[in-house]
Amino acid sequence: MEIRGPFYNQKKAAEYCGYSASAFADKLKSYNLPKVGPNRNRYARSILDLWMADPDQFKPQPLKRTRKPLEVQV
Repeated sequence: MEIRGPFYNQKKAAEYCGYSASAFADKLKSYNLPKVGPNRNRYARSILDLWMADPDQFKPQPLKRTRKPLEVQV
């Protein structure tokens, strides 16, 4: 995944994607979109394009729980 600009703040990213700022903020709660920039508060247009084309690739993956074998001392 190549990250290319231009880079947008959250309000401009919402406009680019066709959402209101509040609807975009609600959408972001369901997806892991990478933020860029020194303060990690910008969204790259290349990432937004990928997200709009296939949002499922940015869904958080469920944690895999593994069990440790129970050691029993006799």
